[in-house]
This record gives sequence, structure tokens and C-alpha cells, in this order.
Amino acid sequence: MGKAILLAVTAVVVGASVMLLESSTNRLQADTRQAARQEEALAREIARSAYNLIVSRARQLEVEQPDLGLADLVALVNGNEGKLTGQLNGGSYEAWIYPIGASSYGAVAIGRYGDASHQVGNHRVLRSVLEVDQPSQVKVTFLESMAGYCSAIYIQRFVPKNNNGMGNNPDQCDPSNPAHGSSCETQEDIELHGNGNGKYIALEPELVFAPGNNRDGGEALYSTVLNPGERANFILAVDADFNCERRGDTSIDIDDPFYEYTRPALLESVDDFNQMQEGDYAMIQPHPTRPNVWRIAFEDLIFSKAKLEDVKRWGYGDREWKKRRGSQWGERRNKYSYGGWGWTEVDERGYYRLEDFGHMPDFSDQVIEIEFIPVPAS
Repeated sequence: MGKAILLAVTAVVVGASVMLLESSTNRLQADTRQAARQEEALAREIARSAYNLIVSRARQLEVEQPDLGLADLVALVNGNEGKLTGQLNGGSYEAWIYPIGASSYGAVAIGRYGDASHQVGNHRVLRSVLEVDQPSQVKVTFLESMAGYCSAIYIQRFVPKNNNGMGNNPDQCDPSNPAHGSSCETQEDIELHGNGNGKYIALEPELVFAPGNNRDGGEALYSTVLNPGERANFILAVDADFNCERRGDTSIDIDDPFYEYTRPALLESVDDFNQMQEGDYAMIQPHPTRPNVWRIAFEDLIFSKAKLEDVKRWGYGDREWKKRRGSQWGERRNKYSYGGWGWTEVDERGYYRLEDFGHMPDFSDQVIEIEFIPVPAS
């Protein structure tokens, strides 16, 4: 009888000890998870702060030195070490920018706290890209149309949101309002209709080149005057079946089911509405000597974002999409790349020399040149 009681008591004690041990273990695991979550949250905060720091530095230089080239901007922002590093809120960070093509740059920041790390990044076009600096009309010239797809070109105006009609301005007059008339005396007050969640109102796209193909040398003048502060977006709309049933149709809208897909040159950022981004399938390059002139090179086949960005940043390379081995590849080490080392050749106009491939992005499918032509003051 005594042994039975002793065994029962022992079982109770052992069970209680096991339960206590399990409870302590669970609390320890919960505390560990909570600490890890806190470290992750702090690492994210540090990364975001570092990202804002590097982007603010780039923006400031763009404002102070508007003629600064992309390569010089990257060098000045990153400094001699090639990146910014520092301590923040008990953790550390590193941040840098890098060029993408000729008119766009990416920004990356890594925040670290304890055992946690977090990386953020985005990309943007230079602030002056396709931005109007004086009242201008737009001339569009087809430079190349290597691909046989049927396509059209549309222009879309991004109008600053402070451009909101005459009724909201002193004396009910806004000289920059995109209305009918050239002065406050003759101007009609109009309401802007369009989309946009940030700095701009995106107006409805308007047709510049009707559906067609093989239009090398063709020109079109968009006669509406664009005002300072506006940005001009150009959109390639593609009919990929080669039939081009709507060839020459000047009444077709961009959302017509005739088109399989569209390729915008500019996009509003999804997380920073004060910035514009270069479309994945477009490569924008300023003319090396002529101000307010740009080339937009479109890719009209479908490729992954990684392949498109690799060509924009590094050029065509050896044209093989494979992992790159060896320390000489730097950030591309053990990653897939076409193996380029930058755009080193230019054509007779001074732009990057484009070639025509089929198995990889080449950005030579539909190529246009944009020129802002100043309009004399009336």
C-alpha cells in the first residue's frame, strides 16, 4: 500500500516537473520568437531609413546639378567606398545606388540588427527625363522597327496635380493650365480627367502613330502644347499576330482588344508617388549633345524582369543566360546574367548601338526619338 502511494506521488511529481519544464521551454521559445521579431522589425526600420537617406542624397544632387550624368551621379552618391555605411538605432546599414540603362538608377539599402537583416530597394528615372522645361510641342520620329509585329505609339501626359484649373488660383487664372488658349484672357477653364495617386494626374493616352509596321523614318507632330512640369509618357501597343487588321486606324483607343499588350516608357511608382520609373520593356536614353531629345527603345517580346534589367544594365554580353562563376563577376557571381560589361558601342546618332536578336531582350524592336520643340511666346 505504501509503495503504491509512493509511486503515485512520484508520478505526480515527475508529471508536474515535465509540465513545468514544457511550460518553461514554451516561454523561452516564445521569448526567443518575440526577440527575433523585434530584431526583424528594427532591421526593417534601419533599412528603410538608409534607403530614404541614399535616395534623398541622389535627389539633392539631381536638383543641385541638373546636368549631371548618370555615371557621375552614381559615383558622387556612393562615394569612394562604393556605398554608404553607418550605425543607426543600435544596428548598422549599407546603401548604394546603381545605374540601369542610361536614364534610370536603382537604390538598395540593407539594415541589420542583431541576427536579423532586411533589404529594400526600388528604381527611378532621373528627374529631368521626358520632363518639359518650357512650353513645347512634341515631335516623334521612328528610328527603327526591326520586329515585324504590328504596333502603335501613344502619348500620355502626366500633369502635375497643382495644375488644377483656374478656379483654384489667384484671380482665377493659371497660365500653366492645359486649357484652350494661350493666356489668361482667352483661356477656358477645364477640369482635368485622369488617374494618378501621387504627384501627377495621368491623362488618357492619345494616338501618335496608328497601327502599322516598318515605319523607319516616319515622323509625327503632337500639336498640343505641353507646359513646364509635365512629363510625356510614350506607350507601345502591340498586336502580336502579324495580321494588323486595324492598320492605319486613327480612331483606335489604347484599351481596344485589338492589342495583346502595351509597353509604357514611364510608370508611376507603386510605393513612392513622387517618383517616376522606367517601364521594364523600355530603355530611355538622352541624346548626348541635343537637349530635350531622347531615344526610347522598346522590347516587344516577353521576357522575365531579371533578363530585361540585366541587358539594360550590362548590355548584350556573350548572349548566353547562365550562372557566372568567379569573383570577377562581383554582385553577379553565381547568378544568371548574359555576361555583359556595359554599353560600350554607340551608333551614328550617339546612342547605344542596338542589335537584333530573338532569344533575348535586345530593345531594338520598336525605337523612337522624342524631341520637345519650344513654342514661341505669343
